Amino acid sequence: MRSPFYVADRYLIPSLYRLLTIKLKERGLLEIEIAEMLGVSVAAVSRYLKSKRGSLLRVEEIEGTDELISRLADALINGDKLNLDEEVHWIASRLMADKKICGLHRELYSKLDPSSCNTCVRIFRRT
Repeated sequence: MRSPFYVADRYLIPSLYRLLTIKLKERGLLEIEIAEMLGVSVAAVSRYLKSKRGSLLRVEEIEGTDELISRLADALINGDKLNLDEEVHWIASRLMADKKICGLHRELYSKLDPSSCNTCVRIFRRT
């Protein structure tokens, strides 16, 4: 079975960065500014914007994700002091604890029964 950590690392987190990149671009930032904020290359930003990176999961279709990423984009633009990786991983953990990634996990591991699986709820429980 693919672990929840595999699902997060391979699919969820890159998709959250892609959506964050899109939100920053929508707010008028240049690709070079986005790259500096995210600590990635301009080429990586371009790949996110063209959905050539982080597009294996359409996180914008997951309820609540757009709002969380939009708030993060606003905080970055406002110059809030935060740990970007920690914030993105917190969003990923929240989505997993709320069982919003179970469908994808089932696609990867057909024996998984999301109705009886509580692994992510236990691992990523919200406090």
